[in-house]
Amino acid sequence: MSPQTQAGANMGIGMVGSLMSGMGDVEAGKQQQDAYDYNADITMQNAGNQMVSSEQRYSALVGKQATAYAASGVDITRGSPLLMMAATAGRGGKQAAQIYEAGTEEANLERYYGKIAAWKGKLQGIGTFLGGMSKSATGYLNATGYTGSSDPFSNYDTGGAVSSGAA
Repeated sequence: MSPQTQAGANMGIGMVGSLMSGMGDVEAGKQQQDAYDYNADITMQNAGNQMVSSEQRYSALVGKQATAYAASGVDITRGSPLLMMAATAGRGGKQAAQIYEAGTEEANLERYYGKIAAWKGKLQGIGTFLGGMSKSATGYLNATGYTGSSDPFSNYDTGGAVSSGAA
């Protein structure tokens, strides 16, 4: 096998290897995005559980208030006792909304980080592939004895015509 053929084969193998490595970087970015998305789903599930817990707590508190007022002989269907229980229930609803908002915000941030991770994986994959191509091409050119030229047209036959660059 000639050195040029061997250099060409090595270049091809190097390019395929860099392509595979680049694809691995892209896949790693996708897996990281999946992990962030999973974390976002868990965050929303936890927020839902916290909301239910908060609602149960406030519901129990309203029940205790109603029981205490009724045991004292106070009419709980109108007036100040009813307003107190309504205010307690309102605070519970407000807290549930705050829990939901915080959970949604955190989950959206996790999903955003996942998109960034996937984008980063794509860019790293492209960079790996291009870097591998460059190394393979440089190796091929070195193995075949290419030295380069400062005149890009020195390899072309102009048929004796000389161009001054002016039209």
